[in-house]
Amino acid sequence: MDRHPRALPPPARCARPGENPVRRSRGRAARPLGAGDRLAGDAHLRRPRPSGGGRNRGARDHRVSRHHHRPPAGGRGPHRRGRPHAHPAGGCRTARGRTIYGRSAMNPVQFEVIWHRILQVAEEMGIHYLRCSGSQTVVTGNDGATAVMLPDGGLVAIGPYIATQSNVLPLIVESTRRTCPDNPGIGEGDIFICNDPYSGAIHHADVAVVAPIFIEGELTAWLGVSGHQLDIGGMEAGGFAINAVDTHQEGLRIPPVKIVEGGRLREDIFAWVMNQVRDPLVGLDVKAQLAAIHVGERGLRQISERYGAGALREVMTGSIDYAERRFRERLRSLPDGEWKEVQFIDHDGHTPAIYRIELKLTKADDRLIFDFTGTSPNARGLINSTYSGLIAGVLCGTYILLAYDLPWNRGVHNCIEVISEPGTVNNCAYPAPCSMATISAVIVTIDTVFGSAARMLLASEDLRDEAMSMWTGSSMGPIVSGTSQHGHPFVYTEMSHFAGGGGARVDADGVDTGGIVFNTTPNVANIEEIEADFPLLYLFRRHLEDSGGAGRFRGGRSAELAYVAWRAPEGFLEGSFAGTGGEMPNAVGLSGGLPGAAIRLMMVSESGVHDAIERGEMPPARLEDIPGHREMLPVKHPRRAFGRNEVWYHNWQGAAGYGDPIAREPGKVAEDLREGVISADTAGDIYGLLLDPSGGVDAGGTARRREEIRRARLGGEPCPTGGAELPEGARRITDDLWLSGSRVFCGRCGETTGGPEAPLALAKEIEGPLTGAGPVRGEAYSALYGTERFFLIRHVCPGCGTQLEARVVMTGAPRPGWRLSG
Repeated sequence: MDRHPRALPPPARCARPGENPVRRSRGRAARPLGAGDRLAGDAHLRRPRPSGGGRNRGARDHRVSRHHHRPPAGGRGPHRRGRPHAHPAGGCRTARGRTIYGRSAMNPVQFEVIWHRILQVAEEMGIHYLRCSGSQTVVTGNDGATAVMLPDGGLVAIGPYIATQSNVLPLIVESTRRTCPDNPGIGEGDIFICNDPYSGAIHHADVAVVAPIFIEGELTAWLGVSGHQLDIGGMEAGGFAINAVDTHQEGLRIPPVKIVEGGRLREDIFAWVMNQVRDPLVGLDVKAQLAAIHVGERGLRQISERYGAGALREVMTGSIDYAERRFRERLRSLPDGEWKEVQFIDHDGHTPAIYRIELKLTKADDRLIFDFTGTSPNARGLINSTYSGLIAGVLCGTYILLAYDLPWNRGVHNCIEVISEPGTVNNCAYPAPCSMATISAVIVTIDTVFGSAARMLLASEDLRDEAMSMWTGSSMGPIVSGTSQHGHPFVYTEMSHFAGGGGARVDADGVDTGGIVFNTTPNVANIEEIEADFPLLYLFRRHLEDSGGAGRFRGGRSAELAYVAWRAPEGFLEGSFAGTGGEMPNAVGLSGGLPGAAIRLMMVSESGVHDAIERGEMPPARLEDIPGHREMLPVKHPRRAFGRNEVWYHNWQGAAGYGDPIAREPGKVAEDLREGVISADTAGDIYGLLLDPSGGVDAGGTARRREEIRRARLGGEPCPTGGAELPEGARRITDDLWLSGSRVFCGRCGETTGGPEAPLALAKEIEGPLTGAGPVRGEAYSALYGTERFFLIRHVCPGCGTQLEARVVMTGAPRPGWRLSG
C-alpha cells in the first residue's frame, strides 16, 4: 500500500550522502554541495542509537519554568507533570560521570545549559512574533508556532505555542530542500515562505517562513515560524472557503518561495502576497515572522560564540537521541495491545454528509503503529487534510499524552509508524480542498490518537495516572468581515473557542474553559479589546451549563457567546462559520464517563436588541432571554450579511468525563448544581442526586436513587458493590475493570465482563439517544436535518450495573474497541 501522497513524500529518517541540496554561504565561496560534501550534523544520523535502560515509571516533577508547555489556563492538563522539553543529564554515564551523547562526551551540566538556551531561542522567536504582529488571531490567540531544526529538517525543539503548526515545519523545510536547491538556490541570509498544504503546511491560512542558518560556513540548523493569517484571499474572507470544491478556490497557495535573499526582502514577492489578501495587517504579520527568524538566528549564534558550534550541533542531535531512548523505554513499560477509535466529521460545506476517521493503534514493544485504514474517502468540501495535517495530528496527540516530559522532537517521531490510504479525508489527494483542515480532519485525528492512547495508559500500572478524557473535541472558525468603525477593511476570526474544556482526569475534574488541546499556551481576547477594534457588541460570553461530560470526575465546561453588529459604517457586517461536531460530540469519556456538549450555531433575527440598547435598556445576557426568530444554521455556513437587530450565537464543545457518574461524590454534585455548572435534571437523572428540603444532600435518598439507576440499567436487581476480592497478580486496566489471567472482571462486584481479547464481551450493552449524556448533545441538528444518525452506547457490568464505558456511535459505522496482548 502506498502510505503517503505523491505530492509530499514522508520525511527521511536520515540524510543521504551526496543528495544534500543546500549550498554554502555566499560570503564563503558559495557553491552547490557535491557528492563529497557533508552537512554539519549528518554524522549523528549514521551512528547507532544508544540502547535503553530500565522501566520508566513516569515523571512526577511539578516544577514549571518559562520553557515548559504550561497547562492551559493554569490547570493541570495534558501538558502537566514534568517538563516536555526537559533534558535531564541522564544517558549512558562513563566512570567519570560524564554523559555520553553519541560519539563524544559532554559535561552534563553544560549539555543542560545549552539545551535550555535552544529552548529559549524557540520561545523568544514566538515572543517577538507576537509582539510585532498586528494580527488579533496571533496576538490574543497565540495562533502561531516556532521550531529549531537540524540541517536536514529534523525537529529539535518547538516553542510553547500551537503544536500542530510546529510539527509540520520540518515538512516545509523538506519541500524547500527538495524544490529550491539550484533555482533559486539556498544560501546564507535566505528565508523562504510557504503555505501550500501539498508542500507541508496544514491549511492555506497557516503561513510559514523557514530559514537555513549557517555558522562557521556550514549549514547548522533551520529555523521556522508559522502563524494563522487573518486572510489569505480566495472566495471567502478569513481563509475558510465553505463552498470550495478544489484547493484552487481556497486562496493563495504558496510553494516554498524565497522572500528574503541574502538578507534583503524581495519586494516583488512581498507585493505579490499582499495583492492577494483583503486585510493589510497580513503584511505586518509576515514581517513579524521575518523578525522572529532574525531573533532565532541571533540566539543560535550567541550559543555558538559562547560554547562553540560543535557543542551546539552535539546538543541538538543529542536531544533527539535522548528523546528516542527515553520514549522507547516508556513504550516498553506499557502493555502491548490494540485500541480502535472511530470519530466523525459532520457536514462538508455542501451537504450534511458524515465522514469517518478510523484509527487502530497498535503498541508492540517499543513501537507505536497508527493505522488509519478504513477512513472515509476525500470529502467534496473543505474539511480534508493533506498528509502534513495527518502527521501533525498524530504527533500532537502523542507528544501531549505520552511524551509530556520529553523533548518534543524527531526522537519521538522515530518510534512511530503511520499507515494511511492516500485519498482519504485526513490524507487527501490533490486537488481536494483543505482550508478547514486544522479544525476538522486534524483535530478529529487528534481525538482518535488521544482516545486510544488514553485507554492504553489506563491499562498501565505505572502510568495510568497520566490518562485523561478528551478535551473539547472540535474547533471552529467564526469569521466576521466588513468595514470597521475606524474606516478600514477588516477580517476578524472569533477565537473564544480556544477556551475549551479540559478533559477529566483519573483523580480530578477537568479544567473549565481551560484551553484547546493543540495549543500549549492558549489565550483568548478580552471582550473590550475586540469591541475597540471591530464594530461588534457582545451580549454575553459565559460558561455553558451542562457542557462538561458527566462522570465520577466531570469534564471541563465550554462556553457560549452572542454578538451583534454595532456602529458598522455600512450598517451591516458579513459572517461565515466553519465548525465541526454539531450533530454529535467528539469528546468521548473514559471508564464510563459521558461525552461533553456538541456545538451550535444560531441566528436570532427581529431580536429588538439594538432598539432596546438605544432606549437605555440592558441587553439580554442569556440565549433564553433573546426575543425574536431563531434559526439553526449548519456548522459550515458561507458568508451571510447581518445587521440591525440580528444576533449571532454559538457555543463550542465541552470536555468528556471520567468514570461512572453515579460514583461521583454527592457533595460535589450538589456544589455543581448550586454554582450553575449542571442543571437540576442532570443532577437527578444522570448523577442520581436528591436534596433535602434545606437544599443539602439527602444521603439516604441519593443512595436509593442510585440503586434505582443501577436497577434500570440491568432491568433487574443489581448485586452489591462492596468491592471484589482481587486474585494475586490481578492488574487494573480501567477505573473499574481488572485483568487476571484470561479473565477481565468488575472490581466493584467481581462479575466477569470478558477476556483480554474482548474486555467488554460479556458486559450489558445499552443503546439510547445522545441526550442521555445531557442537553446540547446534537439534538438540535438531528431536528434540523430530520434524522437521528448518532446514539449513545453504554456498557455496564452485568452484575452490579456499574457503567464501564460510554461511546458515541453512528448507525452502520464500525464500533470502537480494544484488546490487550501483554
